[in-house]
Amino acid sequence: MSMARLRAAASLLPKRGRIADVGAGDGALSLLLAAEAEHVQVIATEAASGPYARLAAACRGEARIALRFGSGLSPLRGERLDAIAVLGMGASTILQILEGAAEHPGTLFVLGPMQHTPVLRRGLRERSLAIVDERLAVEGERVYELIAARIAPSPPLSWLDQQLGPVVRRTHPPGFARLCEQRLRLLRARLRGAKGSLHLELEGHIRAIEEEYDGPRDA
Repeated sequence: MSMARLRAAASLLPKRGRIADVGAGDGALSLLLAAEAEHVQVIATEAASGPYARLAAACRGEARIALRFGSGLSPLRGERLDAIAVLGMGASTILQILEGAAEHPGTLFVLGPMQHTPVLRRGLRERSLAIVDERLAVEGERVYELIAARIAPSPPLSWLDQQLGPVVRRTHPPGFARLCEQRLRLLRARLRGAKGSLHLELEGHIRAIEEEYDGPRDA
């Protein structure tokens, strides 16, 4: 995972307390937190023996990183945590992991999907998780979205909120124009093969994003 995404995720996480890094992979986020946040204790998890062995090797000697073996949130049962990070997975996988979110009612969840972020935003509301903050990380032509959410009543999300993010729409952070362009490219690709009511619906969605974004249009 790139440093841009790691730092965007870290900016959403608390600077002290106990943080879990679920599906930690090579331990990049855990190591960054241990190096830069003096008052943080990290629990890094992995669900398969090969990745777990690589994680253990990467984190060897790091006193503030504890390792747990297991899938999803199961290795964290009974743990009191200030935040849980789930990065670098698809939206559907993250939503499956969040089925256990109710066991961590006071915890901040920081989520970094690889794709299908609108699906994730809809699923958060269905799981009684409210979006409290968002970040964008730009890598070349690609924009990655990061979301912070807590268990709390969630207001309804409009279609534009689902597509672009309620906080991102309000704050227009760096990368917002590219995010709009990214969504427009996908919608225009679908529009080419659409007919009838679907064609009209997609045209309306394209206009809605264009009204949010007043920069140069991609063809």
